[in-house]
Amino acid sequence: MSRILPFLILAFLFSCQDPESPAGCAVANPVEDLPLLKEQINSTASTNLIAYFYLVQGTYKGATVFTFLNCCPFCRFVPQILDCEGNVITNALITDVTNQKVIWRPAESVCN
Repeated sequence: MSRILPFLILAFLFSCQDPESPAGCAVANPVEDLPLLKEQINSTASTNLIAYFYLVQGTYKGATVFTFLNCCPFCRFVPQILDCEGNVITNALITDVTNQKVIWRPAESVCN
C-alpha cells in the first residue's frame, strides 16, 4: 500500500487541474460574454451595411481570435484579427487563422 500511495497522490493532483476551456477566451458564448465583441456588433448593426458583415472565431498560434468579415461587393475592407482582449494582432493574415467558424451573422445577412 505504501508503494501505491505516491502514485495515487500524483493521479489525484493531476486530475484536479482545470481542463482547458473548449470555448473561446474561456467563455461559453463569446458574442454575448465578451463586451468588445458585443460593442462591435452593436456598432456594426447601426450602419446600413449590416447585412454584409459577420463575425468569425478561429485559432492563431494556438490562441482564440476573432475577426469581422464581410461579403460587401462595393466596400474596401481590411479585416483586423483581434485577441480575447480586443487587441489587434499585427502582421497576421486571415489565411493564418485556422479552425474558422462563423459565430455571429445578422438575421438579414446576404453572405453565405
